[in-house]
Amino acid sequence: MPVHFMTYPSGDSILKAHPNPRVSAPSDIRIDASYLSSFGELLIPRDIWRALGRFNVWIEPALTAEWTRLMMVYAKSQERTLNKTIVTNAMTWLDPDRDVRIAKERAKDLIANGTLNCVWSGRRLNHRNLDVDHCFPWSAWPCSDLWNLLPSHRHVNQNQKRNRLPGSEVLNAARECIQLWWDAAYRNADNPLLPNRFIIEAKASLPGLTDESANPDKIFEAVRMQRLRLKHDQQIPEWVGSGGSFGKIS
Repeated sequence: MPVHFMTYPSGDSILKAHPNPRVSAPSDIRIDASYLSSFGELLIPRDIWRALGRFNVWIEPALTAEWTRLMMVYAKSQERTLNKTIVTNAMTWLDPDRDVRIAKERAKDLIANGTLNCVWSGRRLNHRNLDVDHCFPWSAWPCSDLWNLLPSHRHVNQNQKRNRLPGSEVLNAARECIQLWWDAAYRNADNPLLPNRFIIEAKASLPGLTDESANPDKIFEAVRMQRLRLKHDQQIPEWVGSGGSFGKIS
C-alpha cells in the first residue's frame, strides 16, 4: 500500500517489499523468527532507518498529531463527532516495561549458591547491595533484554555509572565478568527457556548476529558495536569508571 508510493525524486521506490504467497494458518503458531519471515521482507535503507532512530523524539509526536487530525477528518465526513483528547490518547505508544525481575532472581540465586561480583567494580555482592544495571541506559535506549541486564553494586550503579554509557575501556575491562555472568545466569541456567530467550533477544536487538555467530564472544562484539552507535547517534554521556578491579563469578 503506501510502500509503493514512497519514492525518491528519481521515481525509484524507497522501501522494497517482498511478500511471500499467502499460506493457510497452522493450528499451532509459534511467533519466532522463521514464522515472521514467512510473510516476506520489507527492506529499509540503512540511512533512513538510522535517521528515524535518531529523530524519533520529533517524528513520533508529528505522526501522532497527523493521525489524530486524519481521524477527525474521517469522522467529520461521516457526520460523527469524536473527542480529540480520546483520539490523541488512543494514539499514544505504550512505553516498554522496565522489567529486571528475571535478572534479579538469577543474581540472587547465584549469591545464595556461591558468589557474585559487580561487573563494573568487582565488589562482592549480597542481597543488600545488589542492583541490576542496564548496561546501556534505559533513558537513552529502553531495552530490558537479558544480555543488557548486569549485576552491579548499588553504590556504583546509582552514584557513579547512573544514566551514562559505559566507556570503551570500561566495557572492555568488564568483558570477562560480563560473559561469565551471561553463562551463569542465562546460558547455563536450569530453566531451559532462558538460554533460548537470551540468544533470541541478542539477535533481535544487536547488530550483525546470526544463528551461527550468537556465541558469547560475538555477542560481546555486537554489544561494543551497539555502544558506538548509541554514542554517535544520541551523544550519550560516557562513564569512564572508578578505577576499581574487576571480579569474577564463581
